Amino acid sequence: MMNLPLQFMVRRLPSVLTHRVDVHVDGPPPSMVLKCDPGAILEWIYPLNHSKRDYQYNIVRKALFDNTLVALPTGLGKTFVAGVIMLNYYRWFPRGKIVFLAPTKPLVAQQIEASHQTCGIPGTDAAELTGMVKDEKRAELWKTKRVFYLTPQTFVNDLRRLPDLASQIVLIVIDEAHRATGAYAYATAVRDMMILNPHHRILALTATPGSTRDAVQAVVDSMHISHIEIRDENALDLREYVHRKHLQQYTVELPQRIAEINNAIIKLMEKLVPGVGQFVPGADMRTMSEYRPLAAMKNLGPGDRWAFGPLSNLSALARAREYLVRASTRSLNRENGKPKHAQKKLAAEPAFKEIMELFRKRKGESTGGMIHPKMDRLRSLLLEYFLNQQEAAADVGEGGSEEARRKESKVMVFASFRNAVEQIVDYLNFDSPLIRAHRFIGQATNKEGRKGLKQKDQLKVVEDFKQGVFNTLVCTSIGEEGLDIGEVDFIVCYDSHKAPIKMLQRIGRTGRKKDGHIAVLVAEGKEETNFAKAKEAYNTVQQNILRGDLIELYTDVPRLLPQTARPEAKEMVMPIIGYVKD
Repeated sequence: MMNLPLQFMVRRLPSVLTHRVDVHVDGPPPSMVLKCDPGAILEWIYPLNHSKRDYQYNIVRKALFDNTLVALPTGLGKTFVAGVIMLNYYRWFPRGKIVFLAPTKPLVAQQIEASHQTCGIPGTDAAELTGMVKDEKRAELWKTKRVFYLTPQTFVNDLRRLPDLASQIVLIVIDEAHRATGAYAYATAVRDMMILNPHHRILALTATPGSTRDAVQAVVDSMHISHIEIRDENALDLREYVHRKHLQQYTVELPQRIAEINNAIIKLMEKLVPGVGQFVPGADMRTMSEYRPLAAMKNLGPGDRWAFGPLSNLSALARAREYLVRASTRSLNRENGKPKHAQKKLAAEPAFKEIMELFRKRKGESTGGMIHPKMDRLRSLLLEYFLNQQEAAADVGEGGSEEARRKESKVMVFASFRNAVEQIVDYLNFDSPLIRAHRFIGQATNKEGRKGLKQKDQLKVVEDFKQGVFNTLVCTSIGEEGLDIGEVDFIVCYDSHKAPIKMLQRIGRTGRKKDGHIAVLVAEGKEETNFAKAKEAYNTVQQNILRGDLIELYTDVPRLLPQTARPEAKEMVMPIIGYVKD
């Protein structure tokens, strides 16, 4: 790992648009419309409302004058960096508009609250624009306000609906910028802006821009980046702000009753393969994921339509097997929903009926039903953790007051499968009030018809977690995103993830204000192997992306201030006028 703030040696990338775009202008690029304030550009302000951190100061100093990708570990103040950049462009260009883009409505709502608590831009000049705001109101807000928080798709829609909007925009801040590739709306927004008004600054924020050079390059290309500021957790100027993270792996041995069912599923999968083996050559049923048959289905020719059914069944069985081994027995005991048409034939197979009969038999032999051994390990880890915390609180005389509840240690549990989240919450809450668990999932309705959490409910869950209403948040991947969950002392990864970015996002949730602890539960076999690969990738991911000599940056980013302007830094406490939602 690198130990110093990083400087990128780059091969320069010319400005070339190679993607299809849905907006255009005739003739040369439009000229810059906005004028700067001659007095304001004599200085740039660094707010001292919070303790000064050198790494934030250094990043701001560079990002003011380039399209900059800022990569900082979670919890180290990317929002503050954005707020300082926003403040100065707000001052420099009195008629300019500033746009802060976030991928989800909850993140939009959270960022508008956080930004105006630190940067000094009056919240009265800000607006949150969602798709629910009517067009007439949106047009009025774009005219009367100067700082806007919205999702990228909403921004793209407004750019195309309001012909003069692009020329008024001077700064775009992009949160969770690692998403900015391909057809995602971030990339569309930047492409449209580069055509309609190239005279604007871009600040792209992320905890991890990508796990490979190509992934980082894709973000740079999409965001028109001319400068990169990246720090890993070992950077010298971060060390006093970064706490240790203690990671412990727990390998869970599958009991005979689950191994027996797993083997029966594998045998049924092998029975399907002779018919469709040509579409999944060399497949090992013990390790094949559900996605390989699905990928094969997409490539079937007109004469191979007969293979849809068997491949769909193969995918369903692979998913059930993986779910059984990694997470829960509940997937084999669904009471809601009906099998797809292609799977009705599978359900009629004698071998499938034998699997279900074996499951019911083994479940009946188990006291309290058939609980996955990971559930028991998770419960024991959390009981031990909260009992130790309870004893420590008693030693210092903290009781059960509301204040003590807010200060209580908190736990996040990550699980890849939503059904597992539901079962984990039910199981852990048997030990309430010591363990008070709540689900934190996305909006979509799952395959069994269970509805997700609406975005306003997601924000309510986050706030209740911060206030100590419950002390354990059981999450799907939504918990990996940039929402401010608050201080978390203990992370449990109920299943491992071999994608290093996912692993970084999960681990980044702890160790912000004091040392953090991470437990990873892995089933023996394939999952154990995958986790070993994930750890190796985690240990090398920053080294890969820090190979700055391989990243090509843009050189055509226009200077927005006059050539003679050389703003001097001015450090001062700023008056804070928070945002109040209408």
